[in-house]
Amino acid sequence: MKLFSQFAITMFGLLAGGMLLIATGLVPYWRSLETAEFTQVFSTSLPSVGGTMIVLTILGTGSMVVAAGLAFWKKTSDRLWLAAGAAATLIMLICVPLYFGSANPLLAGGTLSASEITVELATWQQMHWFRTIVGIIGLFCAVRAGYASSQQ
Repeated sequence: MKLFSQFAITMFGLLAGGMLLIATGLVPYWRSLETAEFTQVFSTSLPSVGGTMIVLTILGTGSMVVAAGLAFWKKTSDRLWLAAGAAATLIMLICVPLYFGSANPLLAGGTLSASEITVELATWQQMHWFRTIVGIIGLFCAVRAGYASSQQ
């Protein structure tokens, strides 16, 4: 159980770290580009960046949910912290179909006007920061769970 929880916390850390990297590195870069160049860069990088984040989201969310479930089943002292981390990953996951699933193809498609791209990218940035902050809070909870389990 402890080893699996550590794996889950590590995967969640990679997910939250990736989100923070996108928020602080890629998004400011994208916002600095002219809209036509942005569309080209975004559509070119979407498969690799999006693909990486999908894998990290699946691994981070899946492992945190399983770790929380196991912790509740075994009634470990870290179960509430793990549940909070798992809830954060689920909130992050839900944002994908609710917003990013339609926004990413829209931004990559080249069908928006320059002003529409500017507005949509600003919304994308806000939604991404929401996910990133939820991820950081959830990661804190997961790390706190790891600390609690190490004190036993």
